[in-house]
Amino acid sequence: MKTSMSRLLLASPALLALSALEANATLIAYENFDYSGGQNLTLETANNPSGWTAAWSTTGVNGLVTSGSGQSLGFTQSPALITDGSTHIFSDASKGNTRNFAPTVSIATSDFYFTALVRDFDGGATVGQMRVQFHDGANASGNMRANIGIDAGTLFADGNTAGYGVGDTLAAAFVTDTTYLLAMKRTGASVFAALIPANGDLSSLAAEPTWQVQDNVATGVDFTSIRLLTNVTAADSGGLRIDELRLATTWDSAVEGLVVPEPGSAILLGLGGLSLLIRRRR
Repeated sequence: MKTSMSRLLLASPALLALSALEANATLIAYENFDYSGGQNLTLETANNPSGWTAAWSTTGVNGLVTSGSGQSLGFTQSPALITDGSTHIFSDASKGNTRNFAPTVSIATSDFYFTALVRDFDGGATVGQMRVQFHDGANASGNMRANIGIDAGTLFADGNTAGYGVGDTLAAAFVTDTTYLLAMKRTGASVFAALIPANGDLSSLAAEPTWQVQDNVATGVDFTSIRLLTNVTAADSGGLRIDELRLATTWDSAVEGLVVPEPGSAILLGLGGLSLLIRRRR
């Protein structure tokens, strides 16, 4: 018992946070894009970090690339990036990747949530484009069942049409030098999306946001794969950054782990969970 307690006290906050994520069954998949700097996702063979059936694969264009700056996006870092030695992905051209997750999510029995941190670089908020598509077949095949994203500052959501700026839109929702949490909810009847400023205000994550765009769609669909696509409307004019991607069947799981507690708080949380486990066993 003493040895186990010592190991718990020495555990890093990252390991404690990962344990919490693994314990939550409603989190389908998680990706922090923490690969080697300057790595093309199409060539990355690591199956990081959880919930995926395989690594990222190509989707008709060149793969997205990890940053080489040792910086990441975080919910509490706006307006500056976090210099922590990790990486995020970025794009200033037409690029994309796809990935399969498990298990398949059926909208007939559960809602589906997606979140990711997004930010422009080099003033690219007015030219950068990104879209996140969800398909009912592997490797972005079959029917596309949701499409959300950003089109040169405009937030959009559509249930069955590919492309940028389709469906319901909200202009000037994405501005320069600001990190946002891009969030989606897909129900049997609609797809919703919102951009939440990543200013560290935890109250904005306590419950589902006021959804800014909504598109009504058909019922009875499944989700099997995700497709990330990016582009810019003007060459050499900046682009977009993406980090901390989550797929879940509840809002709480879709935002869990975005705000990492300080080391002391993380240890206390771990000890609290351990004491609860001991009481239950008794």
